Amino acid sequence: MRANRHAVLGGTFDHLHAGHAALLAAAFRAGRTVSIGVTTDRYLAEHPKPASDRLQPYAVRQRALRRWLARHYPGRTWRTVPLEDGFGRSVEPGVDVLVVSVDTEAGGRAVNAERRRLHRPAVPLLVVPVVLADDLGPVSSRRIRSGEIDPEGRRLAPIRIGVGGEDPADEAPVSRAVLAVFPSARLSFLAPTPPRRGAGAAARARERARGAVRDRDLGLGVARAPGGGWRLVERSPAVELSVREAPPGPPSTLRRAVTLLLRPARR
Repeated sequence: MRANRHAVLGGTFDHLHAGHAALLAAAFRAGRTVSIGVTTDRYLAEHPKPASDRLQPYAVRQRALRRWLARHYPGRTWRTVPLEDGFGRSVEPGVDVLVVSVDTEAGGRAVNAERRRLHRPAVPLLVVPVVLADDLGPVSSRRIRSGEIDPEGRRLAPIRIGVGGEDPADEAPVSRAVLAVFPSARLSFLAPTPPRRGAGAAARARERARGAVRDRDLGLGVARAPGGGWRLVERSPAVELSVREAPPGPPSTLRRAVTLLLRPARR
């Protein structure tokens, strides 16, 4: 499918991170050759970003990207080019697919508008989902520069977590799991409440997560399942993950399940 296809993407690539890796992986899946525009220092001076004093210089960003590409995509054909404006080489002939993130999809549409103005055909946009950090916020260079997360999306800044559950006996294993993942977490438990009549364990876990997050960074919902075990839900104010099941077992089973929920190997 990718024979003779040319994929193009662009960005700042500051503090190369897991979100960049996802974009690049999509580009190499879509194209036989890949061109990557890297915004220059002049462009960034004209379009300042938050915490711009911590932005890496162009030479540092380009060198880190080229080393990463050589290590992860040996034998593939790619090139990096300086990006001096909002379009770069994405409006030139020979582009077959433009790789964008959810956050830069509008920029991709602007590229196609410019291509049409130049009487060139629009190209398909390959939209890559946001990579979530372990606090369910996006992995972004801005958050890395501000010291909230590391390039893999691990939370560095203190995090406020609320837990809503049904059984006081669950508080100790949940607390141990949370503090193992987020040692500096500000953890609070809502008063346990009995199950709502007629509601399944998954629905109750979602309700408790929504009640627990409120003005916090994360909310956890823990509900007892019929016949033993638990249903777990993690959410932020903006994102709610799917319900997870924990099998029947001792408190250590719940602790392990919460640990995996909060920091899976890969979101």
